[in-house]
Amino acid sequence: MQTNLSMAFERVTMLMPMHLLAGPDGEIRSCGPTLRKLIGRARNIHDVFELRRTPADANFMATLKQAADHGERVFLGLKESPLPPLRGEASQLTKGEIFINLGFGIGVIEAITTYDLTDADFAANDLAIEMLYLHSSNQAIRSELARHSFSLEEARQVAEMQAFTDPLTGLLNRRGFDLALGRALEARAAPAARRQEFALLQLDLDWFKDVNDRFGHPTGDAVLRQIAEVLRRETRTEDAVARVGGDEFMVLLPGMASESTLLQLGHRLIAATQEPIPVDANICHVSASIGATMSQHYETVSAETMLADGDSALYSAKRSGRGCIRLHGSHVAKR
Repeated sequence: MQTNLSMAFERVTMLMPMHLLAGPDGEIRSCGPTLRKLIGRARNIHDVFELRRTPADANFMATLKQAADHGERVFLGLKESPLPPLRGEASQLTKGEIFINLGFGIGVIEAITTYDLTDADFAANDLAIEMLYLHSSNQAIRSELARHSFSLEEARQVAEMQAFTDPLTGLLNRRGFDLALGRALEARAAPAARRQEFALLQLDLDWFKDVNDRFGHPTGDAVLRQIAEVLRRETRTEDAVARVGGDEFMVLLPGMASESTLLQLGHRLIAATQEPIPVDANICHVSASIGATMSQHYETVSAETMLADGDSALYSAKRSGRGCIRLHGSHVAKR
């Protein structure tokens, strides 16, 4: 069923403060107030945006029209900005106009800080408001505790650690890992003299379900804690190690630019996870499949692309018999 809707422009602005309406030649005919903070007085999308995740010679407006016709997401990078690309969905209107409702994605915290955004800059139902409250609360806590005693400073540290820590293993949780990844992306986007490459490992335990089914979840939890110790032991202090799912782990390696060193680390982790794990009267056996990605393999680095490629490499490792590592874009023999 199709229904034609009409809505006052002020209402569209309130519901979609990051919308962009472009004419056939890219002229900006309408722009949400939050997006306007990012692009200033620009009058044409070619002046402020560049296509991401498309071939270098892709035609800007033709690509947007194709995305609108096929229901595909579009990724627009802000020129001369370290923020990850804005992402959204495009719709083609009459007279060749393209309407895009954009969002910050993983770059929301950086955007809030860079452009001094408040809750008024987001739609009422935008999940980014929760991130804004988290960011604002964290800033308020830091400011308040700086004026108080050592005991309050200690309390802040505990609260912050809990917010970004997996309670079972003591590793980072997904929120903590995303912040670490954001910092790595900023370091990668720095000028050449200060640029730092990094690598990601996505690790999934093999045979862990068998442990839970055979010995029960308390034993499975003990195995996860032991695997967390393995990851701590085999990685450096500056590396970010996280448990992001039931038996899913991530390792971010700042400064890692050697494929051979990365693969050696992966093989060490696999060998260490394959060691028998005694839990009470039980001996548990698991292994690990690892998907790896390296920022140096990309001209433009984004969290979404690297995580997706790492996930693809991980599934390649699973299909190859498990207990092995696969580097995106490479074929590494099982060990």
